[in-house]
Amino acid sequence: MEELIIQYLLEGKTQPEIAAILKERGIEPNSLSSIEKMLRKLKDEHGAKTMFHLGAILTIKRYIRK
Repeated sequence: MEELIIQYLLEGKTQPEIAAILKERGIEPNSLSSIEKMLRKLKDEHGAKTMFHLGAILTIKRYIRK
């Protein structure tokens, strides 16, 4: 699920949009609060200070993996 949320984040989806997509697809947890918690965890894991910073870090890591 984390990878799916990262993918949506990299596509430019907002947190409410991600929650709605997960709910539409029947994927749980799909509440806005659970998305916020997961993104907060990702920020902590990657040492990101902002959502923009997290997006940049994830993009760079994804680019390097390819």
